[in-house]
Amino acid sequence: MRIRPAEQKDYEELMVLYNSFVVGDRYSNHNADSFKNVLESPSNFIFVAEEDGKLIGFATFSVRNVIRYPKPIAELDELFVMENFRKHGIGKQLMERVEEEAGNQNCYRLYIESAYQHEAAHKFYEGIGYKNYGYHFYKDLKDERKSS
Repeated sequence: MRIRPAEQKDYEELMVLYNSFVVGDRYSNHNADSFKNVLESPSNFIFVAEEDGKLIGFATFSVRNVIRYPKPIAELDELFVMENFRKHGIGKQLMERVEEEAGNQNCYRLYIESAYQHEAAHKFYEGIGYKNYGYHFYKDLKDERKSS
């Protein structure tokens, strides 16, 4: 098993994993996502876990500057390991690679957002040293271009 940066050639296989991640068929339509933009962005990162030439997991994160910190911060966007490969240390290895790259990007802190129902993920994050510090909130914004 190896952890490596994602490449354009990973698109099809990665989208299959994303469908498992979101439990649905949201990513079967090509270009209905931001994969290419994320892959080419200097502030976004995608790492994949590969076993015998097949993708079995991924982690994505982004780096940004915020006024209150003297250095950039990183935020884990997604972490997923196929169910039959869980509890084998793959998630931990993906997170170690994310932390390493965030450090290379001179990040001050790495944040993680996780929905309430993902209790196993919460235990996982706490088990690798993350602290639960509060809530995240969101609001869908109206896309003005679509309503005209």
